[in-house]
Amino acid sequence: MGVARKAQKRDPLKDAAVEYFSGRSHDAWRKQLLRTNPEQRGQPRMRMRGGVMVDINQPWSKLDARAKEDNRRAARDAFAALKRFPNDREAASDYIHRAWIRRNKGDKSQPKELFKPYAQLPEVEKDKDRAHVDRMKKAIAAVSKSAKKRVGKKTSGRTKAAFKVVRIDAGAWRRLERAAGDLSKLLGREVAPEALLAAGAEAVAAVAKAASGKRN
Repeated sequence: MGVARKAQKRDPLKDAAVEYFSGRSHDAWRKQLLRTNPEQRGQPRMRMRGGVMVDINQPWSKLDARAKEDNRRAARDAFAALKRFPNDREAASDYIHRAWIRRNKGDKSQPKELFKPYAQLPEVEKDKDRAHVDRMKKAIAAVSKSAKKRVGKKTSGRTKAAFKVVRIDAGAWRRLERAAGDLSKLLGREVAPEALLAAGAEAVAAVAKAASGKRN
C-alpha cells in the first residue's frame, strides 16, 4: 500500500503575495508592450498556455484562466527566489530566469536567444527578471502591511468590546474603597475596589437571571 502524501501547509503570505503580484505584473507587462509596440493594440498575441494557444494581449480581468495560472506560476517562482536569495538581487533574478526556461521550453514562439543562461543575457532581458524580483518584494510588503492593519482592527474591536467606561459618584466610590481596605486586612492580601464593583455586578446579574427564570 502506498504511503499517502502529507498535505502541504498553506502559506497565507505566499498566497496573498502571488495573487497581488500576478495581476499587477501582467498588466504592467501589457502596458509596456503597448507603449513600445502601439500597433499591438487590439491585436491578438497568441502563446501556448496549458497546452492551448491563448491570447495574452488582454487585461488581467479578461485573461484566459490558463494564462492567469501561468502568471501565478511565475509569481510562485519569484516568491521562491526571494525566499532562497532574500538579499541577493542578481541570484534571485538568475533563479527566476531558470524557472522561466523550465516553464517555456516547449513554447516554440519564444525567441531562442532568451533560453541562454542569465549571465549571457543582454541587460535589457536581465532587467525583466530583476523587475520580477522588485515587484515580488513590493507584493510581499503590501500584503504584509495589509495583514497587520486587519489584525490591528480586530484587536481594537476586541478591546472595545471587552472594556466599558462606568461612571460612579464619589461617595459610592469612597465606600467601595473602605470596603476593599477592610477586606484586604481580613484576607491578608490586596483587594481592589474595582474587583468589588465587578463582583457586585456579577451578583446582581445572577439574581436577575434567577428571578427571570422563576417568572418564566
